[in-house]
Amino acid sequence: MTDKKVYSTYAVLCELNDREFKKRLDLWPAELRYYVVLANSIIGLENAKRVEETPEAVVKDAEEFVSKLLAMANPGDDGAFRGVLETYLIETMKGELRYSCDNCANFNSCLDLKDLSVGHLFERRVNGEDTAMIREEIALQVVTALRNTPYLETDRAHIFCREFRHQYADSDVGLVFGRYSDIAMELQNSFGIDYRKIQKAMIDINMEFCERGNEL
Repeated sequence: MTDKKVYSTYAVLCELNDREFKKRLDLWPAELRYYVVLANSIIGLENAKRVEETPEAVVKDAEEFVSKLLAMANPGDDGAFRGVLETYLIETMKGELRYSCDNCANFNSCLDLKDLSVGHLFERRVNGEDTAMIREEIALQVVTALRNTPYLETDRAHIFCREFRHQYADSDVGLVFGRYSDIAMELQNSFGIDYRKIQKAMIDINMEFCERGNEL
């Protein structure tokens, strides 16, 4: 894969992450949205540390960012923050296991990246040229890149697309829950979240994931 195609793929994934974050942000009232930003950053960091493919520099940057957020407004023993963190972790698990185009093993091959200028723009953004104009142009080009992936907002892409194949096979999904179990334990130790609540959610999510798989 060429460097430009790699950056183009990163641009798409970044845009999808931004969209998902904005949807989750709307789940909470305005007065809790700083906690949502903090929860998103903490869980993103914990996932990055446990995914082998994550570059060390990315993990280091994420650690520094979370540290700065905590220094600005440390939630301490705030029950509202624990609630946000628990819910955000559960929603993140659901998102990673959803039966949608972005979780399909064929997702990259369906992206329309013939015009790699979006990769050039994203590379400029990564290298510090992070202007509103560039962000807007990337967002527009990503819409084009996604035109062959119409089932991003559903949990039934396997019904609508004969080529759908989830990124996680049944034999892999246990590793996913193992990762989130480790994260939940870490968050219990650091922020006092209810580990049993997360375990119960994992059981429900796993059952739903298996039911979806049986529909194939």
